[in-house]
Amino acid sequence: MTAGITVIGCGVSPECISSQARDKILRADVLAGGKRLLDFFPEFKGRKIVIRSGIAEVLSELKRLSKNNRIAILASGDPLFHGIGAKLSSHFKESEIEIIPNISAMQYMFAKLKMPWHDTTLFTVHGGKLASYRNMLNSAKSAIYCDDKLTASRLAAELVRRFPSCAGRNAVIAENLGMPKENFFKGTLKKLSRYKDGGLSILLLLPTDGLVDSSIALGLDDAEFAHESRMITHSEVRAVVISKLRLGHGIMWDIGAASGSVGIEAATLCPDLQVHAVESDPKRFVHLQKNIQDFSLPNVKAYKADALKTIPSLPEARSIFVGGGGKDIRQIAEKAFRRLLPGGRLVVTAVLLETKATLTKCLEKNFVEAVSISVSRSSKLGSSRLMKSENSVDIFVYQK
Repeated sequence: MTAGITVIGCGVSPECISSQARDKILRADVLAGGKRLLDFFPEFKGRKIVIRSGIAEVLSELKRLSKNNRIAILASGDPLFHGIGAKLSSHFKESEIEIIPNISAMQYMFAKLKMPWHDTTLFTVHGGKLASYRNMLNSAKSAIYCDDKLTASRLAAELVRRFPSCAGRNAVIAENLGMPKENFFKGTLKKLSRYKDGGLSILLLLPTDGLVDSSIALGLDDAEFAHESRMITHSEVRAVVISKLRLGHGIMWDIGAASGSVGIEAATLCPDLQVHAVESDPKRFVHLQKNIQDFSLPNVKAYKADALKTIPSLPEARSIFVGGGGKDIRQIAEKAFRRLLPGGRLVVTAVLLETKATLTKCLEKNFVEAVSISVSRSSKLGSSRLMKSENSVDIFVYQK
């Protein structure tokens, strides 16, 4: 073992570590890892470095030491599955690192349950990285890595609180995998929500034949979003806007976001999409933040800022939606369009005649189409019903 970095997956217990990996550990000059993993090797005679928080500082120190020392880094489970291995690329060259894989806690759990896992969607809440609760429930089978802040039982309770119809869905809590206190607890989400578990836990949502109210919908009800009176892209318009944006993996902007309904719904439909939502009004920004939190979306970032000042600092986007801009609408649209990736789309909505006239003359070489949407909604009139019209909305689509 020459000077450099070897990252070693420890699986779920000392018994998972191969003789080859154990030999590299004992021959190292420096051994780094969490305290629980370091305790696997009381016979190690070199320097030990405990990795807690502040991982960047530890990796910088290990990089310095690796020039003249053999470094072994211990990782729980598999180093490249929500592990430290993914963080090393920003600190070390590929030629400086060796990675020895191992079984992940998730794989171990499925083996214990004698259940296939190729059809499972994987999530983690480690480090506050909450995934969409809606997406967890919409997957046929979901495995969610939990931590001491949001344990598996607390997550079960939160799912039931947000989506009451999922209370009867069967699930499994797996905790302390590979340890003496290993335990599997099966039951409905409602039952599991009352269980007291620790931070080393996984919640597994099992397939269900029933329907839950987290169903995927293009055009979520306006009532699902906190918003100022009428300051929201209504559900029918939102559905058309999202279809015109041509969503996919990458970056989307929601400019003049208000409640953030367009960007938030896009993020629920496309978990690999990173949404940057910009809103300058303080009251609307509060609604935007609340909606991001309520939908539990780690892939939406909010900016309380002026659109024209913020656009230059945003990452280039594949999709941009502009739902507000007032007198600056043309300047916002043109400035945003310049930050689109080739093939990307800009979609702008307009209600006022002046705004529509401005957009008709905007970016003419890249104009794709304009779509006018008029919605009439049923309304009670005594014991009868009538159709009440809403303001028509024009949708302008441009492509780079």
